[in-house]
Amino acid sequence: MNKYLYFTYVYFSIIVGFSQSRISIDSLNNLPFQIKQEKASLLCEKYLINAKNAQKINYKYGEAESFSNASLTYYYLGNYQNDIKYSLKAIAIYEELKIDEKISLEYGELGFRMKKTNLAKAILYMQKAKKIAEQGNLKKPLLSIYNNYGYLKELKNENDSALYFFKKGLLLKEKIKDSVGLPYSLNNIALIYIKQKKFQIAEKLLDRAFNIRCKLNDQVGIAENYFYFGDLNYKQNKIQDALVFYKKSLKIALKNNYLDLAQNCYLIISQCYEKTRYTKLSLYNFKKYKKYNDSLLNIETSSKIVELEIQFDTSKKEKQIIKQAAEAKQKNFLLFGLSIFAILIGLVGFLIYHQQRLKNKQQEQEFQLKSAISQIETQNKLQDQRLSISRDLHDNIGAQLTFIISSVDNIKYVFEIENPKLDNKLTNISCFAKDTIVELRDTIWAMNSNEITYEDLQSRINNFMEKAKETMDQISFSFAVDEELKLKKLSSVQGMNIYRTIQEAINNAIKYADANIISVNIKKQDNQTKIKIQDNGKGFDQETIEKGNGLKNMQKRIEEIGGKFSLFSDNEGTKIEILI
Repeated sequence: MNKYLYFTYVYFSIIVGFSQSRISIDSLNNLPFQIKQEKASLLCEKYLINAKNAQKINYKYGEAESFSNASLTYYYLGNYQNDIKYSLKAIAIYEELKIDEKISLEYGELGFRMKKTNLAKAILYMQKAKKIAEQGNLKKPLLSIYNNYGYLKELKNENDSALYFFKKGLLLKEKIKDSVGLPYSLNNIALIYIKQKKFQIAEKLLDRAFNIRCKLNDQVGIAENYFYFGDLNYKQNKIQDALVFYKKSLKIALKNNYLDLAQNCYLIISQCYEKTRYTKLSLYNFKKYKKYNDSLLNIETSSKIVELEIQFDTSKKEKQIIKQAAEAKQKNFLLFGLSIFAILIGLVGFLIYHQQRLKNKQQEQEFQLKSAISQIETQNKLQDQRLSISRDLHDNIGAQLTFIISSVDNIKYVFEIENPKLDNKLTNISCFAKDTIVELRDTIWAMNSNEITYEDLQSRINNFMEKAKETMDQISFSFAVDEELKLKKLSSVQGMNIYRTIQEAINNAIKYADANIISVNIKKQDNQTKIKIQDNGKGFDQETIEKGNGLKNMQKRIEEIGGKFSLFSDNEGTKIEILI
């Protein structure tokens, strides 16, 4: 009886001890995000100890969470090597446990943190995270993934894509009232608008993010927002105002040991002082930046310090020269005061006249600038409308056409259709829908392109020819463009009209000419571009044959873009010449 009680006591002691160990591990892993940021230097080693404790009791989930948190804290300390190392360890365990939400979150975080070391790899990790989250409809990972993916797009200067993903993330966060995540999305959207010089919209978004972070007492977040207010003023050339915000950001970052932000502050403060010719302060802050950025120490950094030191020495010499010159001027002024006074009286009249001319010229330039800004804003609105229309075409009409093709193919597969006419009719409907999808894609391509080159046209026409070869292998196709014309830019309307005309001419040759050679040549002729589409088919009598809609449409398309359309045909073939 006593032995039984002893073993029962030992068993429950082990269970209680195991339970307490898990609670201890989880409590450290579940610390608020803000504390992980502010206490990163204290927590990084503790999380590694936490991972070892979890490993001892075979608590896989706790071990993975500990590695994930260690990775995060090392990132805030600027130790990117350990950040990546422990993030990959966390992913390996999450994949072993098959926890898709955690896998997606960790891949997304890893992608975001690698932005400075390997942008191409960062994007691949982020795309993997996005795919896992979207396939599993995992809302929590998508909150950060859309935002971070947008940031990577911004680094690649794909600002339209970046804005699209930032706004997508913002909608998700607003739906669930994610007060912690909202400021990140608001700030990222604001930074895009700053790039686009939409300063008033950007300021409103930054204010909203700042107010949320103040309510949460998120010190690191407040520091980030001060930094972005600095960017807003810097882009408007308000350097002194920008410096005030950058210094506020730096103070909080240093206090909370947020070294990544601190080094960015030192760098931009150095640039501000350099811009205002305070070279001594610029050099001081750049050296501070270098201290916090030892991992990036290279020839470029050293040369930058040398450059700033030279600027500082040069500035001192310039001041000495100016001082000596001023003393010399003062002596000369005493000797030639009367002469200078007489000259000044004559100059006053000239300066008044010159000032008035400058004022008139400035007013004229301001008017031209306002007109240019208005035109750019109009173009931006038109581009936004074009992108919106192309998305609607692709998502709505494209989807409907695909549904029609699928429905027709299903009908033919499910039902045994004995009526050949009905079978042919269904085949024609399917082919027509497929052709329409191809034309729709061509239209979307043109709408989304501000400019189209002859090289782009060659690529798309070659694709069209390759498809034609699959059914017409007896026909030889060729397409040649002069090298000097390949990169010549056309507007989207010009490019689309030329593309459709060439496409129609090739179609006509395939259908009606009985040709075995079809060629397209684009050459420079004087100050114009000559496009020639030729076949060796049977041709037709231009005087007796009535022009169909195809020929009329080709001529109309070319004339719409200011070109000249010519058609020649005899029993040796047909030739179409276009001059643009």
